[in-house]
Amino acid sequence: MALGSQHTQLIQAFKKVIPPLLFDAHKGEAGRIGVVGGSEEYTGAPIFASMAAFRTGVDLVHVFCSKNAAIPIKSFSPDLIVHPILDSSSFSDDMNKWLPRLHALVIGPGLGRDKKILDNVEQLIGVLRKEEKPIPLVIDADGLYLITEKPDLINSYENCILTPNGVEFERLYEKVIGVKSEDQKKEKDKTQLARKLAETLRVNILMKGHFDTIASPENPQPIQCGIDGSPRRCGGQGDLLSGALVATYYWTIKNRDKIESQSFNAEKSSKTTEQPHSSLKMTSAQVAGYAASTLIRTSCQTIFSKLGRSMISADVLKEIGPTFIKLFEK
Repeated sequence: MALGSQHTQLIQAFKKVIPPLLFDAHKGEAGRIGVVGGSEEYTGAPIFASMAAFRTGVDLVHVFCSKNAAIPIKSFSPDLIVHPILDSSSFSDDMNKWLPRLHALVIGPGLGRDKKILDNVEQLIGVLRKEEKPIPLVIDADGLYLITEKPDLINSYENCILTPNGVEFERLYEKVIGVKSEDQKKEKDKTQLARKLAETLRVNILMKGHFDTIASPENPQPIQCGIDGSPRRCGGQGDLLSGALVATYYWTIKNRDKIESQSFNAEKSSKTTEQPHSSLKMTSAQVAGYAASTLIRTSCQTIFSKLGRSMISADVLKEIGPTFIKLFEK
C-alpha cells in the first residue's frame, strides 16, 4: 500500500514524544507499566504484552496475575516484576499500593473469565475512574469480554483505548449500539462503525483487522494503518500490539501538548487509508495507535519474510527493537 503524507505526519508526530536516551536519566522515566492478566491456562499472553512494552522502550513492567500463573511468568524473564494477586481476596488493597507507581495499564492479556478475577478487575477500573487524572488504559482480550458485559465500566474514561479484533468488535458493537453482527457486515465502510462506537462510548477504539482502524471521540475521521504485516496468524500477535500500544500511549499522553496542537493537512491527504479527509486534529490515541500498529506490523513483515510459515510470536518479539530503530530513530 502506498504511504502518503498522513503516514508521514503521524510518524513525525510520534517521534516528538519518544523519550530520549540520556546518561543522566533515571529508571522509570520512560515508563512504568502494569499488565493485568495471566491465569492458570494463559501465561503466554501477559509475557508477550510485557516484553513487547519492554522492547518498545519502557523501563519497568509489573505483571499482576493469578497465583498459578506467577511461576511460569517469572521464569520467562528476570526483567518482569510479578505480583500473584489477581485472584486474591485482598486484590484491591494490594493493587492500591502499586497504582501510584504506575504510568499506564493494559488489562486483558491472559485474563481468563473466572468470576472472581473479573470482579477484581471491575473494582480496579472503578478505582482508576476516580482518579483526578486517570492513567492511560489499554483493554484487550478477555478484558473486552468484561467490557462487553458491562460497557458502563469505561464509558467516558478519558484515556482509554479498546483493541477488539473483528469478532470482539461485533459483540461489543451489538451490545452498545444494538445492531446485530449480520447487519454490521452489510456496512461497507467499517471505519464508520468504529467511529460510531468511539463516539457512543466516549473512548478510543483500535479495531484490528486487515486494516487497523483507530477511532477517537475527539476526531470525527478515523485513521487506518494498512501497512502489510504477515499472513501468518499465529497466537500472540494481538498481545504484542497491546504491549507496544500501552508504551506508545503513555508517551503520547505525557507529551500530548507536542502533538494535539497539530492537524492533518487536507491538501496533503494520504493514500494510506484510501480515503479523503479534511483538516482534523491529531489525537494522542490515534498517534499512539498508528505508531504501535506500524511497529508490530512491520516487525511481523520482517520476520515472516525470513521464516514464513514457521513464524511464531516469540520470533516477532525479537524484531521489535530493531524495527523501532528503523522506523522512528533513523
